[in-house]
Amino acid sequence: MSPRQKRIRTTALGLHLFLVVVISLQDVSSTLIGAGHYPPWFERALARTEAIASGIRGQGLSESNPLRQSLATYANCSGIEVGYSYFAPVIPGNCKLVFELHYPDGRVEYDLPVVGGSAAGGRVSALLDYLQVIHYLPLREALLRSLAESVRREHPDATLIRAVLGVANLVNADEYRAGKRISYRALFAYDFRFHPKTRPPVLP
Repeated sequence: MSPRQKRIRTTALGLHLFLVVVISLQDVSSTLIGAGHYPPWFERALARTEAIASGIRGQGLSESNPLRQSLATYANCSGIEVGYSYFAPVIPGNCKLVFELHYPDGRVEYDLPVVGGSAAGGRVSALLDYLQVIHYLPLREALLRSLAESVRREHPDATLIRAVLGVANLVNADEYRAGKRISYRALFAYDFRFHPKTRPPVLP
């Protein structure tokens, strides 16, 4: 191997490891922000770390920017941003997804994602945790639309389904003993409109 080839490989490895560190710092920071009762200086440090890592990855650039697209493509193809994140898979999440179903006659009903077993439940829980840290908004909307369409199959008369993702406000031991319980705050909501499905005529 020539010295030039060694330099190229060393540079490529260094850039790869640098991107691994940047993505890991962003992932850890975004996971810890708001997840506990930290001192203000630590919250500011987490927010600053997340912002710097996001800037290095080009996420402040437009979605059509070639640099941003190249970094995102490499991170996904190399597996840096795919997998179990900082924690092991299927750690119980603190997100909840609620569907608000609106009908033509004015009725409003509420529904939750339904799964077929514990394995599917673990995957949905991991997906909900992932939704809150997705920075590419069209991807987040597409994932929520696919979930809303699965709910629509069970409620074919619904003309509007509002998907609301909330995150838990966790309590510490002292607050729990004092009677305070977990509450949820809404992170974002998406409205999906559907045309009423026509039912086949009933034959006499």
